[in-house]
Order: sequence, then structure tokens, then C-alpha cells
Amino acid sequence: MAWRKRSYHKRFGKHAIAYETEFANEFFELKPENIIAAEDSTSVYIIEDVSPLVITNDDVVTVTFYSNTPNIQPYGDWIGAYSPANVDITKTVPVKYGWCDEDPNYDTTGRGTLSFNMTNLRSDIAFYYFTSGVYYPKYMNVSQSNVTFENINQPLRPRVVATGNPDVFNLLWSSAYSTHPTLMWGRTQGTYTVTVEANTSTIERKEMLGAPANTTGWRDLGLIHTAPLHGMIECANENIYYIFGDAATDDWSEEHSFHCPPLAGTQPSTRPTRVILYDDMGRGSTDDTYTWNEYGRPAIETMYAVGHEVSMGNVDAIYHGGDVSYATGYMAVWDFFMDELAPSASGALYLTTVGNHESDCPNSPSYYIGSTSYGKYGDSGGECGVPATRLLPMPAPATTNKPWWSYDIGLIHFVGMSTEHDYTIGSEQNQWLEADLAEVNRTKTPWIIFGGHRAMYLNSNYGEDVTSDIVVMDNLIYHIEPMLWKYRVNLAFWGHNHVVQRHAAVKNKTTIQRSTQVYEDGYTVPFAYHNDPQATVHMVIGTAGAKFTVNYVEPYPEWNEMVFYRYGYARVSTVNSTRLEWEWVSALDNEVYDRMVIDQSDATKGWTLPDDDDDGSGHTSSDKDSGWSSYSGLEKGLVFASSAVAVSVLSIAGYMLVTDYVLKKRNPLLPDSKESDNLNDGV
Repeated sequence: MAWRKRSYHKRFGKHAIAYETEFANEFFELKPENIIAAEDSTSVYIIEDVSPLVITNDDVVTVTFYSNTPNIQPYGDWIGAYSPANVDITKTVPVKYGWCDEDPNYDTTGRGTLSFNMTNLRSDIAFYYFTSGVYYPKYMNVSQSNVTFENINQPLRPRVVATGNPDVFNLLWSSAYSTHPTLMWGRTQGTYTVTVEANTSTIERKEMLGAPANTTGWRDLGLIHTAPLHGMIECANENIYYIFGDAATDDWSEEHSFHCPPLAGTQPSTRPTRVILYDDMGRGSTDDTYTWNEYGRPAIETMYAVGHEVSMGNVDAIYHGGDVSYATGYMAVWDFFMDELAPSASGALYLTTVGNHESDCPNSPSYYIGSTSYGKYGDSGGECGVPATRLLPMPAPATTNKPWWSYDIGLIHFVGMSTEHDYTIGSEQNQWLEADLAEVNRTKTPWIIFGGHRAMYLNSNYGEDVTSDIVVMDNLIYHIEPMLWKYRVNLAFWGHNHVVQRHAAVKNKTTIQRSTQVYEDGYTVPFAYHNDPQATVHMVIGTAGAKFTVNYVEPYPEWNEMVFYRYGYARVSTVNSTRLEWEWVSALDNEVYDRMVIDQSDATKGWTLPDDDDDGSGHTSSDKDSGWSSYSGLEKGLVFASSAVAVSVLSIAGYMLVTDYVLKKRNPLLPDSKESDNLNDGV
């Protein structure tokens, strides 16, 4: 999600440093061009030890250091991991860095250690010692020995994605220099009856449309190998087993298993069709560095929890609805993120849509430019959708610049729209969505789940500009919601705002059906029950890892039933053609914090509204009476933009921002001390 400009103090570890803008990750605070060599000959800065010097993927490197003049808060000493080791540190950022005073002894003894959890970066690593903070850093010393990887050609980061053809999935992985990339798979553990040669591609620097992606953030992501898995229809509801690597060098991965999802119109034999949904993740680690640390702890907990569910064979697909890695132009983050993702994406089909931090960029097909907090190259930091769609391809017909798609799994028809590309009435995306929804066979796939990044319904006080929550909500309601109602989309989920919100069945900001609370034996949490709702039920689930956005208003809009802040994901099960169950699962304790059930008596039957004056367009008679229907699409967009401030003022008049104390008193599902550091009112 884009941030709004303000002066504030950003916390990284023990460091609170004043900045004029917010940013997606802490690499933005680094200024390589300002690095100078220190001239103070009386100060001693030594990296005493780096161990081990030869590592493999996910190993932890411990760096021990000493200074006789330790410089601590707020502009302190830090250690940066640079790869390749001989890179020009005045022209690129490190792949990770950590503050020296994370070791509590550093400020009194000058001696400390930091741990760096390293993924295989296909090159060696050097550790540099700096003082005077990160904006005007002084280079003091460098490790005497570099860390190397035991095998830089190690095949890594497997993920299985849909192609659009249910008989063919694609397996992707990465390596340094494989010349004969090969996939071998079979239907029995340890026995691989099928051998497939992979195609190889790369992402080049010239494909990045701006900084930092093509400047200080650039780092080569290695070779991307893609091998098709044919014959998946025959394997539906079964596990297959596979290895991948380089047949020329005999470098092979460990064995992975993949659960083939049920075909459209079918169910697994022992359970419902089950999918995991989440938005707004980021990349984390468990070491002492602050490379996405504040987002990373929750993100990695979410991946641990989802990975466990996948390993148990309980997941048919994962749908990540945008704001994927938060690399925002710092390309090494993608390496670490894909490593984090592998345990889940290697075992279950991985579906994605793009968010603003993947796509938004000037001079590109993206609908929004994005915040200048990321420089003049928008919220994606110059990536403009290229890494996201090449590393995690979407089902056909999606492309980098037209990233919308649909796909059937079991009893569910999934739709992925891009809120970052033109979706207005008459646009290519709008027409495609309409045509796709019109063709859904509700006898075969009685449930439709619709996903996009920015929310169509959101309890928020942010209505200041064209990308604000309220203005985007109004635009989505006008341009997209009519087809959701016309084609009876059961459930829509969104992110962008880092919160969990459950809404009623709603149309045009009018509640069609509120849920009722039902208690069930064996459960401590009641479920919110909908019986034949005649409109789409909406959810916001932007808490897979990114810092909380606390900007809702009270009293809630009538269509907003719940707001809470916990890190985790949604688990959706289609019991049969008449029942869908939703559970929101905490990543920290695996507890179910919210349950919702939708019953529908007949998926093929059209919806009706009480006192319906709607002609099917989704626009009421009051719209027409006001002359709204006579406006052109462009005029409507301008009206939305120009009226944003007025709308936001009217919608929150008399409300106040609630303090953390009041929030916690009102709602037990708000952050506890373990998570309260991640609160933010504008992420």
C-alpha cells in the first residue's frame, strides 16, 4: 500500500531516525552515494571474525566486531553484507544489514556479534563496517575473508503455478549457471518416471523502468527455469514427487511433493476443496539484521504456518492477492522472499495478483503512478510488474501489463483482477472480467471467489487523493461491483490496507444482509452466518506480514461488521455446492479468530433485492436523477478525484482517531505487546 507523506520517526531496532517520508523497506534509508572513508585515525573498527566461511542455502553467518569508540543511537554503527564481495559499495545497497548495538554489550564494551541468515545468492559475500548511520555513512573496515557458498549452482526456490490449462502446471526454480536444467517427477516417492527439459530465462537490468530497480537496488536474480508438468488431470487429488536441477553437472534438489488440486466440479475424497488466502506479506528472517525485520517477523510466521498446512496435504491452492515481496526495486529481496516462499509454493498451486508495490510506475501501463516516497518511479521502485509476473507467473491470459486471470479449483471459480491497471467501464480488463463471469458454469463451480488488491469495501478515514482508500472504493463500486452482483460473486477479498475487516453482504454501500452469530458445539468462536445472501460478502485480509494500518473510523459503516489486527491468513473450504466456510487463522498461535459461513440454496438462481429499483447496471435511480448516467467515463473519474476530500470529510465528520489504549479496551482482537510495534496509521 502507498504511504502518505509526513515527518515522523521510523524505528529500526533501537534506532529512531527522523524522515520526511515513509518507505516500503529500510533499504530506502541507505544512501550509497554518500559513503565516505573515515579519516579519524584514533578510532578502531575491526571485524574480528566471520564464521563459517563456506555455507549453503539458509545457513547463518556470525560476524564478530570491535570498536574502541562505539557509536550508538540514533546514528550508529552498522554491518552491511555485500554480494558480490567486490561490488562498488558507493553504487549499490547491501543485501542485508544490521545495527551493531543489537548486541547489548556493544555500547559498553565496543564488542558485539550479529547473525546473518543468508540465502544462496550465487556469489560471495563481504561484510563492511560503517559508522555515522546510513544516510551519511563512514566506511571503517571490511572482513578479511569472504563468505562463499558451497555450490552457487544449487537449484533452489521451487514454485508451482497454474498455466490456465488444468492438465499442465509449470514448475519454476532458480540457479546460477545450469546448462541442462531438468525436472524429474513421478507418482511414487523416490521414483521419477517422467523427465522434462526446462526453458531458461533471465530478468535484465534494462527491463527495469526506473530507480532503484535499475540503479542502487539492482542485483542479478540468476537463471529462471520453467518446466511443464503435463498429465495433471490424471493426478488430480494425488501427490506427485519431484526433483529438479542440472543434468549436466548432476546438481539436484532434494525431493519435493506437490498436491495436485481437484478438477473443476470435483472434491477431494476425504475433505472439502480448501484454499489459503492472504495479502500484503513481505519477506522476513529470524536473524539480527533489519532487512525488512519489522515486517519480516510476522511474514515468516505466516509462511511457517501456511507451509505446515501444505505439508499436511490440506491445501489445494494458495492465493496471494498483491503486495508480494515488498522488494520495491531492491532486487535481492526477491531472492530472500522466494526462499521464504518455497516450502509452501513447492507443495501447493500458487496464485497471485499484483499490488501497488509490484506494478505502480510512471510511463507504464499501471493505472496509478504511486507515491513519491519511493522516488519518481512509484510504489514499485521501478520494477513495474516485471519481477513479480516473471518469478510468479499467473494463469492465462495474464501478462505483465495485463495481469488478470481466472482459474477453477474444485467447486470454486477464482478470478484475479488488477486494481493497478485500468478497470473502468469499457476498458479491456473490465470487458474481460464481464465476459469471464458470464461464462462461469455454476453447476460445475457453484462458488465464485473474486480477488483484487485495493479494497472495494474498506472502513477507512483516508480520502485525500485519487489513490486514497475512499476514492478507490467508490471507483471500484461504480465500475466493478455491478458485475459482481449480476453474476452472483459469493465472496470478494482484498488487501492493501493492513487490517482484517469482515463486511456484510453489501451492494452500493447498502447492507443487503448482515450475518447472524451462531454458536456450534466444539468451537469457542461463534461463526458469522449468511443464509442465501443476495449480494457479495467482502473481506479485507492485508495482514500476512506487513505493518498494520490503523485508520478505521467509529462508529463503523453499517456494512462493516468486524475490524481487528492480527497477523495471519484466511482458510476457505467449500463443503459442497451449498456451503462455504471461512476461517481466519492467526499465524502466531494457529488459533481461529474469526469464522464465517455462507449457505446458498441454488447457485444457478439469480439474486434479487428488496424494493429493487435497480436496472441491473448497479446504479440506482438517484444516480440517474442526478445526471450521473450522462457523464463519460473520464468525467466520472474526475468527479471521483475532485470530490475525494469532501467525501472523506463527510464520512468521518464527528469521528476521532482512537488511541491504542481505547482500541485495546474496545476489541480484544487488537494488537498485544508482542505485535504493537508494528502499528502504523498509514502503511
